[in-house]
Amino acid sequence: MKAILILLIIALLPISQPAADSKVFLYGTGARFSSFGIPSALLDLALYQHPKLTGTAMSFELHTYGDKGPRSVFSGVYCLEYSRISGEGYWRVENYDTRIFGSGEITQLNFTASILLHIFPSFPIHPYMGGGIGIGRMSIWAEGSHQDELGTTIRETFLKKIIVPVGHIPVGIVGNINDKFLLRAEAGFKNGFYFGGSVVVNF
Repeated sequence: MKAILILLIIALLPISQPAADSKVFLYGTGARFSSFGIPSALLDLALYQHPKLTGTAMSFELHTYGDKGPRSVFSGVYCLEYSRISGEGYWRVENYDTRIFGSGEITQLNFTASILLHIFPSFPIHPYMGGGIGIGRMSIWAEGSHQDELGTTIRETFLKKIIVPVGHIPVGIVGNINDKFLLRAEAGFKNGFYFGGSVVVNF
């Protein structure tokens, strides 16, 4: 009887071994590349005339998960991001101001901490949304020229560097590849609007 019990334990051991060795990934690192800009409808609220402002953003992220790893309902994202938007054309704050032709650029380096809520996280493909806050360093540069009443060309340059608060509102869809890799398509607001994709490797 004892010999049969030992043989039964030996027979069941290979079946139970994978469950014991299965790993839950609690962290991940990733990178995101996005288009980035400010809609003209919002710029219209502050400027009477302006060119279109578009650019790109690059992000490096650290992800943290709950007890179920990437299948957890909540996850955290710590992100370091660099963004740049630029435009060239005519600028005018008010309709009675002198119209200036020139170019401008806004760059931003920020750090944010965000919480994501995953909807149906056990599904390989599922949506998510979230919110976060952070801080950033913004550099604003603009250069332009116009002519005065005598026909003299006047050139003006503006440069300002400021520390700004950062709000983050992301929404997206994630594809879970065996918990090890995540593919994400994400849109949102982070002191500007963005849309892009990212790859996350979990460990």
